[in-house]
Amino acid sequence: MLRTFRGALALAGLTLAGFGLSACGGSSSDSGSSSPAQAAATSTGPGATDAKNCAVPYGDAPAAVSTITSGSGAGAVADLLNVLNQCATVGGETLKWTDAKNEARTACLFVPPNASKTTQLPLLVFLQGSLFPAPPQLILNDWIPLSKTADLTGDTKRPGFILLLPIGRNTHHFYPFPDNYALGWDNWYRNLDRSSPDLNLDVAAIDQFVSQVQTRGIVDNDRVYATGWSNGAALAELYALNTPSIAAAAVYSAPAPFSDVQDPCYQTPFATTMTPIMDIHNACDIIGTCQTSTQFHKDLAQLFPKLQQNVVIVDSNKQVVQSCNAACAGQGIANDPVGNVNHLIWPQVQNTAMFTWLREHPLSAKQ
Repeated sequence: MLRTFRGALALAGLTLAGFGLSACGGSSSDSGSSSPAQAAATSTGPGATDAKNCAVPYGDAPAAVSTITSGSGAGAVADLLNVLNQCATVGGETLKWTDAKNEARTACLFVPPNASKTTQLPLLVFLQGSLFPAPPQLILNDWIPLSKTADLTGDTKRPGFILLLPIGRNTHHFYPFPDNYALGWDNWYRNLDRSSPDLNLDVAAIDQFVSQVQTRGIVDNDRVYATGWSNGAALAELYALNTPSIAAAAVYSAPAPFSDVQDPCYQTPFATTMTPIMDIHNACDIIGTCQTSTQFHKDLAQLFPKLQQNVVIVDSNKQVVQSCNAACAGQGIANDPVGNVNHLIWPQVQNTAMFTWLREHPLSAKQ
C-alpha cells in the first residue's frame, strides 16, 4: 500500500489546506525549541510501525555500519564504490578526522585563490547523495568552477565561495536495494544535541570539518550555508533546522527528513532555529519524493509559520512547474524509470536561483 503522504501520518491528523507556505497555526513555537533534545522530546513520535526499535526521542536507532556481506550484496557494492572517494581526483584538499566510534572520516575542501583573512568568503557545505561516490557529484552540479565566480555576497570584490564536501559513511539506509546499505548519511537517527555523548556521528563529522575550515580565518561566518543532493539534502535540511550557525539552506531532491516513505520511526518535524530553506525537487522524482517532500514543507509551514521556505518543483528539463506528477507517486524503484533518471540529474539551470536564495539570507538576517 502506497504511503505517499507519510508526513501527514506523523502529524497525527494535522492537516493543512493548499500549499500556502505562510499558513498560520500549529502548536510549536515560531522560533523553535530551546535545544534539539527538548525539540525531539516534544515531537509527536517516534512512529508507529516499529516502535520497539525506535530510539526515543530521536527517531531511529543509530544506523548500522555496512559490511561487505550486508544487504544481499549492497554492502559489497558500497565498498567497491568507496575507492572513488578521493578528493585529489577533482582537485580538492583532503581533511581528516576520527569520530567517536574510531572511524576515520574525510572531507574535500576547495578554497578559491582570493580567500584570505582579509577577504573572507562564504562557506558552502555540500552533502553528497547516497550510494554514489561524493567527489564526482561536484562535477555533475558544476560547483567547483562556480566556487571561484558565483555571487553569494553581493560584493563584487568577494566573488566565489569556499566549498566543503564532507564524505559520508557506508551504513544502513531505509531505502530500496541497492541503497539499503550504502555510502551516505544517517538522517534517521535525529540526535542533533551537541551536549549528548551519543550525538549523530555524521552531524559530529560535519561540525568538525566546518570548524577546521573556520579556524583558518578565511570564512565569512555570516554566510555559512548547507546544501545537498538526495539523502544528503535530507540531512542538510535536518542539520540546518537544528544548527543556529547555518545561515540558510538550498537543496535538491530531498526525501522528507522526518518521515520518509520507509522510515519505521517517523516524527513530527522539529526545529531549534528558523533557518531559511529552498528545496528543489522533480515533479516526477524517485520513490515519490515530490509528494513526500511537498508534504514535509506543508508540515513545516503549519508548525513554524515564520520559517522562510521556497519550494520549487521542476520538470524533466529542470524548468519550474506548479505541481507534482501523480503518476510518479509510487514508492518502488523498478516502476519509475523517469523519476529515477530525473533524480540523477542535477538542475544546473537552477544554480543561480539557489545561489541567489543563499545570498539573500545571511545569518544576520535570520529570524
